[in-house]
Amino acid sequence: MLQSNEDALDSRHGWRVVGGAHAITAITFGSAYAFSALFPGLSAEFNASRGEIALVFSIAAFLFYALGAIAGPLADRWSTRRLVAAGLIAMAAGYVVASQATSLLGLYIAYGVGVGLGIGLSYVPVIGAVQSWFQTKRAKASGIATAGLGLGTLLLPFAVAKLIPVIGWRGSFLMLAAVIAVIGPPAMMLVRRRLANSGANALPPALLSPLTAWSKPGFPLFYLVIVLGSFCIFIPYVHIVPAAHDLGLSLDSGTALIALIGVGNVFGRFVLAGFGDRIGSVRLLALLTAVVAGSFILWAFAANFVMLAIFAVIFGAAYGGCVGLYPAVAAELFGTPNIGALLGYLYTGVGIAALLGPTLAGFVFDRTGTYLGPITASAIAAAIAAIFTLKLQRAEGK
Repeated sequence: MLQSNEDALDSRHGWRVVGGAHAITAITFGSAYAFSALFPGLSAEFNASRGEIALVFSIAAFLFYALGAIAGPLADRWSTRRLVAAGLIAMAAGYVVASQATSLLGLYIAYGVGVGLGIGLSYVPVIGAVQSWFQTKRAKASGIATAGLGLGTLLLPFAVAKLIPVIGWRGSFLMLAAVIAVIGPPAMMLVRRRLANSGANALPPALLSPLTAWSKPGFPLFYLVIVLGSFCIFIPYVHIVPAAHDLGLSLDSGTALIALIGVGNVFGRFVLAGFGDRIGSVRLLALLTAVVAGSFILWAFAANFVMLAIFAVIFGAAYGGCVGLYPAVAAELFGTPNIGALLGYLYTGVGIAALLGPTLAGFVFDRTGTYLGPITASAIAAAIAAIFTLKLQRAEGK
């Protein structure tokens, strides 16, 4: 009887959905985070400042999280696979068109819109689908599903760095398009939403409006936690390669740091996020957000590869655990019937942070010649987010 009840809460089929989600996040986010390896080549090609090149990625990052507000509600009512298919097509096409760009404006449009649509139409739907299959092991399932991001970050930026001397940045964009086209469709076929946890009602849930979501107890505070906690997370992905170059390190060393973030990220999502099922997802999120803040203090004092490598692993693990926990915390606080819409609305906060963080860091560097200001601001923002998360825990307990 106990086993059958557990199966009702956590369907075995859900692990196939987790596998598909893992692969999709690996190729979409992994290819997007390869941007840092392309940074020097793009800067030289278009004779652009760091702020101008960072804006290419920031536009895409803003779109792929802001679009969650549209894709999330649609995923609650439409086929997850159709949304993911549209996203994969947009992303592959964006890379192909970006490979032919002759101006920064063309790159902004091709990369920004293509990659933005690609992840925007796929990420929230696949993560929402995972939530619908689990209750007792939700944090673990979320962590494994989103760990694809870490695996992709480990592999694709490193592969791009090795290929750039041979095929250039244009060829690298085409290679990333091929990865999306080959791996994406089979992974997509594994992902579908669980229509109902009981046989009483298989109808889709009523559409949840942004205003209704915002009125839910705890939603505004959780949204603020996500904005503050996400402000810093894209800065290393975009700027750590040029920052390493400023210390006299090679492109290979810089992309090795991206890979180390990926290593930590995989550990954070596979291992750390799963502890949320034991000690509480909200409590663990507060702890890991505080560790993110501490990692940026370490970066502020890093003067060589070893110190940057330690930062990369710690940051990757803590950030990976946080992102792996966001869906589980949302489901824990607000339930799963409208989880796609809720995640979509919440992730617009990540979009705002993604647009501001890397771009402001680039323009501040252009003015000051150092990343110390953005690094310090990142540590402060994450520390405040950790404090607010503890308040979220108290609100949850009431």
